[in-house]
Amino acid sequence: MRSFFNHFFFGVYILILAGIFASVGLYHMVKDQLPQLPDSLDKIALSLPTEVYSADGEVMKVLGERHPIALKEISPHFTKAIVATEDSRFWEHHGVDPIGLTRAVVANLKAWRVVQGASTLTQQLSKNLFFSFERKWIRKFKEMLVAFQMESTFSKEEILEAYCNQVYFGSGAYGVEEAALHYFGKRARDLSLLQAALLAGLPNAPNDANPYANPERAMARARYVLNRLVKMRFITEREMEATLQQPLELVPPQPESNPNLYFVNFVIDKLEQKYGKEFVHFGGLKIFTTLDTRYQRYAQTAVETHLAALEKNLKPELEGVHPLQAALVSIENKTGAVRALLGGRQYSQSQFNRAISNLRMPGSSFKPFVYFTAMEELDMNPASLVVDEPVTIPVPGSDPWQPKNFNDHYDGPIILKKALMRSLNVVSAKLIHSVTPQRVIRTARQFGITSPLGPHLSLALGTSGVSPIEMASAYSVIANLGVVNEPYLIQKVEDYRGATLYEHFYHGVQKFSQKAIFPLLDMMTGVVEGGTGYVVRRMGFQHPAGGKTGTTNDFKDAWFNGFTKDFSTSVWVGKDNNQPMLDKNDKGLTGASAAAPIWTYYMQKALEGKSPVKFPVPDGIRIARVEANTGYLATEHSTHPMDVAVKLETPLQMAPVFGENQEEEKELVPAPPLNQPRGNYGVPGF
Repeated sequence: MRSFFNHFFFGVYILILAGIFASVGLYHMVKDQLPQLPDSLDKIALSLPTEVYSADGEVMKVLGERHPIALKEISPHFTKAIVATEDSRFWEHHGVDPIGLTRAVVANLKAWRVVQGASTLTQQLSKNLFFSFERKWIRKFKEMLVAFQMESTFSKEEILEAYCNQVYFGSGAYGVEEAALHYFGKRARDLSLLQAALLAGLPNAPNDANPYANPERAMARARYVLNRLVKMRFITEREMEATLQQPLELVPPQPESNPNLYFVNFVIDKLEQKYGKEFVHFGGLKIFTTLDTRYQRYAQTAVETHLAALEKNLKPELEGVHPLQAALVSIENKTGAVRALLGGRQYSQSQFNRAISNLRMPGSSFKPFVYFTAMEELDMNPASLVVDEPVTIPVPGSDPWQPKNFNDHYDGPIILKKALMRSLNVVSAKLIHSVTPQRVIRTARQFGITSPLGPHLSLALGTSGVSPIEMASAYSVIANLGVVNEPYLIQKVEDYRGATLYEHFYHGVQKFSQKAIFPLLDMMTGVVEGGTGYVVRRMGFQHPAGGKTGTTNDFKDAWFNGFTKDFSTSVWVGKDNNQPMLDKNDKGLTGASAAAPIWTYYMQKALEGKSPVKFPVPDGIRIARVEANTGYLATEHSTHPMDVAVKLETPLQMAPVFGENQEEEKELVPAPPLNQPRGNYGVPGF
């Protein structure tokens, strides 16, 4: 038995020696990477706010900005509560708690995963102030070394004071003074025991336990903190129960009305996914974004002004009041930079970002992708003849589909460009039936649409949800004559030393040839010049532009997506409860009446002072004049002539020559399509 114990203790001794030697080796490996402590922890606590800049140089948000106060200005209720909750042996250890560390190692080994941490207040302070927050064991070792340095350099009171001044409490509040003012409208020195317990429970889960978002979870954390105070004999059981009976006196949150916050919070979310929340909030970064605050103000004014005017004539709702909402995204075509992103009508009333949400259907504004697919797959062109007529389309395994035009009006024979200008549902349905929904989805993906798209024939009418930022980006591909620029919001990120962590570089990809995309562009300029988007011209917008309206069933969604040479802008209007938008005469709001005026006002302001720029006609394209109801080349006798952009190799037909008998002209039969539909999806009467 004695021999066994001798061997056991010898083994433990060897392990201890190995640990010591390993620690010494690690120390020499990382010692030059450790920061030099300043003469005051206050200097550290105030040196690392993260700043978010607009493209025009405005500081839009500061993260981690703190307003430190002396320890004597903090309620003893809070200091006892935070120690009891986060580091019960704070006053005994020297930066690292060996008991807590051992307990955490045993618990994690039993669970085979990290279920318990062991960072002391000093370690948390060192992590938040110095390191890049990479989740590696070497970082933990560095934290321990700096914690030892702190404990040997500063008093416990100085360390506790610095921690209380820098810790995050949720809702943008850093430091106990700011948290006390934010949640309770009082100074940190005046916190009650219950209020102190609630705040002490927040650093562990500042979002999940936020008293505004989750009051039950917040109070559960407060009860946990009070139990810790009882366990450490700071208070009695009776005091805890009496405290839980007291009113919390939470003050209502102060609403933020800055419209830039839709964009800013989206940027912060993306960076948190890349770098981690702690690094973004405490790393002292400088984030340079693409947002132009002037354009954002134009967007806000356009949305608020037009929605207020529309609501004066809206039909009263039977239950409650649900205001109109809107979203706007504007992208710079040549780079993909997002210059404006408005996620709602007023940020103070709703923080939900509709600009990036794909919950709403685009309606007819999705049709350009259907038309482009048909031109690519069926060798069609803007002068190709189609027949707009009532039609029944078989659907395997389901009832036949009978798409309807707006107001049940049908135009008969019509060329493709005119059909898009008039947004004819039947024509779009015939096209998708011929090329298949799967092929249209593949085209949409090439244009940058990433949202889930249902492989159904009704996709032709925009029945799958997409986001405004996707639509603006996809339309920019058309304006760019086939070049895809992925939309981006962040130009550059610098760390607190000024070193570049990230920088965006232009990398546009020519996804489609110019002569393949230009006919679609020309068709969409027709929408603005004489189609469903003509309201843009009626409002006085003079720049060359293309676009497409979109209105869903029952008038639940209204869109206008359009572009000039400079910008592609998407506008959505609707209600969050998905109710129809009807006026007092039961007339529905459409893309032309609800969304296009917002687009027009915004684009007029964004392009103010700039000369109109035409879209260049690429090589291999010619402009021809045809008869809109036959597809024949127009003559001086044509009644509905229309200019179309077609490839040079596209054959166009002359109208038949008739004799003097005018009656024969009534027998004129429109020319057939240039190519009949092929495959199992062909629809007679194209």
